[in-house]
Amino acid sequence: MDATKAPLRMIYFVGEGIFSAIVDSQVIVPLNVIGRAAPDIRRALLILTSIRHRTNPDVPAREKAIRQTLPGAQVLFKYRTILNVPFQHRLWAGKLRAALSECGYDGDDPIIVHCRAGETAAAAALLKRHDPRLRLLVDMRGDPIDEVSRRGVLSWYLRYWFMRTQRAALDGADGLNTVSHRLAEHLRQVGLLKRDLPRSVIGCCVDTERFYYDPALRAQRREEFGLADKFVVCYCGSMARYQRPDAIAEAFAALRNGMPDAHLLAVTREAQALLDHLERLGVGSEHITVRAAAHDQVASYLMAGDVGMLLREDVITNHVASPVKFAEYLRCGLPVILTPYIGDLPALVAREKVGQTVSFPVRAAEVLQAAQAIRARHESSGDEYRQHCSRVAAEQLSWSGQIGKLIELYRTLASS
Repeated sequence: MDATKAPLRMIYFVGEGIFSAIVDSQVIVPLNVIGRAAPDIRRALLILTSIRHRTNPDVPAREKAIRQTLPGAQVLFKYRTILNVPFQHRLWAGKLRAALSECGYDGDDPIIVHCRAGETAAAAALLKRHDPRLRLLVDMRGDPIDEVSRRGVLSWYLRYWFMRTQRAALDGADGLNTVSHRLAEHLRQVGLLKRDLPRSVIGCCVDTERFYYDPALRAQRREEFGLADKFVVCYCGSMARYQRPDAIAEAFAALRNGMPDAHLLAVTREAQALLDHLERLGVGSEHITVRAAAHDQVASYLMAGDVGMLLREDVITNHVASPVKFAEYLRCGLPVILTPYIGDLPALVAREKVGQTVSFPVRAAEVLQAAQAIRARHESSGDEYRQHCSRVAAEQLSWSGQIGKLIELYRTLASS
C-alpha cells in the first residue's frame, strides 16, 4: 500500500439491533474477514438498537462482546425510535452523522457507507445530500414489501412505507449488493432499480471457521444421540411460519412410511410447533431427536445428519432469498432437499449435485424419491459426497470465498 495514500474508510450501518440473530454471522464475520484480507481498509460499525432496550441489563455485556470480536474496528452503538414512523430516515441520518464524527472521519476523502437493507440506506441517502464524501453501498437482503403480513390499513401503510424506503435507498445508491441474482432482477421488474450501478451478488454466507465437516466428530455425535444405524433427516432453525414446520413434518412423515430407519434430528430452541404437526401425522417421539444447541455446537449437531431440509413456498419473499441455513447444511456435509423457489439455490443444487429439488406443497412420493437418491449417493461414494458438499459451500457460499467481491466493490466506489 502507498504510505502517502489515506486508507479507504468504511462504516457498516445496521438497524436491526445488537440482539438480532444476523449480527454475528452476517455482519461481524465479514468485517473480520475484510480486516484480514484488506488491512488498508479502515473499518467501523454502527448498530442502532431499539430504545426499549435502554434498561436491558444484557446490553452492556452484549456490546462488550461485539467490540471484543471486532479487533481493529471502531464499533458504535446508538438507540433508535420504533420502526416505520414518518420521521425515521431523518433521525437515523442524524445518528449516522454523529457516528462519522465520532470515528474521526474528517477530511475530504470518500467514505463507504455499507447500508444493510433499505432503512439504513434511505437514511444515509438523506445525509449524502449534505455530505458529498459519502458513497452508498445498498445491501439488499430481500423484499420487505412482500413480507408484510398485516391486514387492513396497517398493511397498506407498511407496504407504502417500504416502497418509499426502497425507492429512496436505490435512488441514492452508488453501488448495490443483492443476496441473489433473482433479487436484482425483481428490483428491475418492479421499477425500483432504474440505473446501472456497480454491483455484486453475495448471498448469506457461512463462517467456515465455525462450520465445517469432520468425519470423526460426525461419528461421535451419532453415537452420542443413538443414531448410528439411522438415516438422519436434519432441520435446523426457528419455527416461524415462513420456515413451514408443517411441511417439514409432512415430508418426514412421508419418509417414515417409505424408509423405516428414517429419524428426524431437529436442532432448535422452539420445537413445539414441529412436534405438534408430527404428532397429528402419527409420527412417534421415538423417531425424533430434538436438541437446543449453543451456536458453537450447531455444526457438530448438523454433521450427525444425512440430509438437510429447506422447504419454502412459492412467493416473492422466497424467490429472492438466500437462507444461510442452506450454506450451513452443505458446509457440515449435508446435501439438501429443497423447493425450487429459493433464490439462486436450486440452480446451484442442479449444477453442483448437492441435493434434490422437490415441489411445494409436499408430495410424499417425490420427497421419498429425493431422499432415496441422496441415500444411494452416500452409499456409493462413502464420505466423498459429504466432503463434496462441504467444499462447494466453502468455495461458493463462504465469506472467505466471497469477500473479494465486496472489497473490489468498496474500491470501485471509493475511486468513483
